[in-house]
Amino acid sequence: MRSIRFGVICAALACAAAQGLSAPRPVPRPALLERLRNGPELIGIVHWGLNTYTDREWGFGDEDPSLLNPAAFDASQIVGACKAGGIGGLVVVAKHHDGFCLWPTKTTEHNIARSPFRGGKGDYVREMERACRKHGLKFGVYVSPWDRNSAHYGTEKYVALYHAQIKELLCGDYGEVFEMWFDGANGGDGWYGGACNRRKIAADYYRFGEVFAFVRALQPAATIFAGEFDASDFRWPGNERGELSRDSRATVVSVGGFENGEYGNPDYAYAINTGMPGGTHFRACEADFPLRRGWFYHASEDGKTKSAAYLLQRYVETVGNGGTMNLGIAPTRDGRLSDEDVRALRGFGAMKAALFANEVTAEGEPFNVVVLEEDLAAGEQVDHWFLWGEMGSDGKRRHLADGRAIGRRRIRLLPGDNLPRAAELEITAAGPDVRPVRVRRYRADGELVRLVLSATSDSGETDTAKWMTRSGQ
Repeated sequence: MRSIRFGVICAALACAAAQGLSAPRPVPRPALLERLRNGPELIGIVHWGLNTYTDREWGFGDEDPSLLNPAAFDASQIVGACKAGGIGGLVVVAKHHDGFCLWPTKTTEHNIARSPFRGGKGDYVREMERACRKHGLKFGVYVSPWDRNSAHYGTEKYVALYHAQIKELLCGDYGEVFEMWFDGANGGDGWYGGACNRRKIAADYYRFGEVFAFVRALQPAATIFAGEFDASDFRWPGNERGELSRDSRATVVSVGGFENGEYGNPDYAYAINTGMPGGTHFRACEADFPLRRGWFYHASEDGKTKSAAYLLQRYVETVGNGGTMNLGIAPTRDGRLSDEDVRALRGFGAMKAALFANEVTAEGEPFNVVVLEEDLAAGEQVDHWFLWGEMGSDGKRRHLADGRAIGRRRIRLLPGDNLPRAAELEITAAGPDVRPVRVRRYRADGELVRLVLSATSDSGETDTAKWMTRSGQ
């Protein structure tokens, strides 16, 4: 163990060979390493389509395309509100489980060209992509593998159609894609061209190995979220509440396959949220949860949008625990974000900016926010850390925080009025190739820190408004 004053740690902190732990640690793929270094760390996933009009979360596949007829669709308003919230990239749901494609695909007639949207000549995916470029956000896509509309689902013909759908978006006129998103919802009952039956598929039905290969060939900078596959860059943390273990690591063991709702390797299932020091695969956590209670817009959920303070708390508990945060965005039937969603996003962005606005760079200045960052070129090397502080009132050394992983980032908020003015970081790193650890300190408004730490999913926007009014933000 070695003690270090705040700054950048450049020297190796432990001799792995002497401890018999000289095996290299798993490292992120080049595209993921670039993403972890330069972001985005906070992204959104946008759900809008026929489910918005049928008031469902999962469509059955028999929905009438004529329902998609927004009164005032405005991609720029949606994306602009996300930018105000500090979101750096959007994954656009181009096709959900109902099989309705929100771009004029050649693979199925069940697509946006059959709807009244833009007089039957619209392309929702393109409008969202262009709005992302306009506002400086990265653009990603999700194409559901499950298709409850297609009569071919369950056959090899559908797999070919599904691969073709992804390729249309990756090598068409939609530009660079920063993330391809896949989930595990597939197989079950559906309309299936009028058959209205239940279809079961094999674990390797979609041939995702081929999918990942052509995604990376067509979009070399893209990262892949697919919780059930070793070859993906990001993993699902096991919940849709934005909760990561405070010691969550990016390293895990093999999934061991996924079928009938269970992982083949019980060790993976056990550590899906926490990861493990001896993991063999580097797969960072991407914590996805919706801004509202559901992923799609439902009028019954008006007034239940998560508050800005709670969103900032989730940011600290996801990004601040080594992962990324993926916030579900749900445009209304009019094709815009509701006013309350816009207020929540704007407040979140303002509060997040305020939390990190005042960086402390000199000794003797009080601080109440600490950010630790590990260089991940050689993987996660740090296995334990302790943060000690010297308090302003008496100068005594006090324990501030500790943990068993740093990885991409650890954010710790220090409540109270007696703030540290100097500190030391002690690290145990048994990995064989320790890289620099960066340490930053910030002085945030004490009321903001308390508000974030005490926020709950039921927190109202009024609490945020009080803080922003009081602090003059």
